Amino acid sequence: MERGHYVQLKPNVWKWQVGTHAYSLKKYDYQSDADKIRFIHEQLAGVGADIVVPIEPYGDPMMIQQPWIEGDRKVQFSHSEDRKESLALLHQLHKTRHQINWRESGHFQEINLNRKWAHRLEKWKQYETFLNKTLGPSKMKKITQLATDSLANLVPNPREKLTLLHGDVVHHNFVRDKKSNKLYIIDFDLACIGPPEVELILWAHRVLPHYHYDVNVFLSDHPTLKKIDLSYLLFPNELMREWLYATTLSDLQLRSFLPKLKIFTDKALTMMPKLWEDVGRFNGN
Repeated sequence: MERGHYVQLKPNVWKWQVGTHAYSLKKYDYQSDADKIRFIHEQLAGVGADIVVPIEPYGDPMMIQQPWIEGDRKVQFSHSEDRKESLALLHQLHKTRHQINWRESGHFQEINLNRKWAHRLEKWKQYETFLNKTLGPSKMKKITQLATDSLANLVPNPREKLTLLHGDVVHHNFVRDKKSNKLYIIDFDLACIGPPEVELILWAHRVLPHYHYDVNVFLSDHPTLKKIDLSYLLFPNELMREWLYATTLSDLQLRSFLPKLKIFTDKALTMMPKLWEDVGRFNGN
C-alpha cells in the first residue's frame, strides 16, 4: 500500500486518507474477481449509467480504489422512498442489457433461481436437528412444506432478456451520499447474469416483510413488479436464509440473535396463508 493513513474496516477493506482526500480500498484474493469489478464499472460508465461509485486507478491489480462517500447512509427498506429509489436503481441497471452485451463478456455465471432455492431446501433439511431444537419441530415442518409446495409450482423465468444482476440486493448495498443526496448501488462481488425478474423477485422478498406480506399494497406501491411471476413470492426465502445464517453463529451470538429471529418468524408464518391466498387470486387460481 502507498503512503497515507489507513483504517481497516474489514479483513480486506480499508479507508485510506491522503491529506484531505479519502478513499475506499478493497483487496481481492483473485485478480479475476477484481477484473470483474473493474469491467462492470467501466461498462456502466461507458453508457452513462451513473448508479455506481466510480473506480480510480491503483497500482495493485488485486485492489479496487473508489472515492470515500463521506457520511454515506445505507437505505432502510422500512422507508418508502428508500424502497422506491433502490428499485429504480435496479431497473436502471437491468436496462443496460440494451447497450452492453453482459452475456458474452465471460466474467459472469448465469443464475438459476429454481436450482438455487432447491439447494437451499436441501441444506435446510441437513440442519433438521438444529432447527427442531431452536425453531421447533412444528414450525420447521411448516417452513419445509411451504418451500416444497412453492418449488413444485414454479415455472422457470424466460432467459431471453439476460442482463447484469447485482446479486446481493440487501439494504446495505444501497448507499446515499448525504452531500448530494444521490443513491448508489455498491459491492458487485456476487454479480451474475440472469433475467431481470430474478433480481426483482429477490428484492421483493427483502421488502415484503415491511408490507406485512400484503401483496396488494406492495404492488400498489411498485406497479412495475406486476409483471413478475408472483408465485415466486411464496417460497419462504427470507425465513430459510436467516435460520441457515443462525447455524453459523456461536452460542453467545445465538442468544442475542434468536429472540429477534423468532419474532420475525412468527410474524411471517402468521401472514403466509393470506399471501398464498392473495397470490392465488392474482394468478386466477
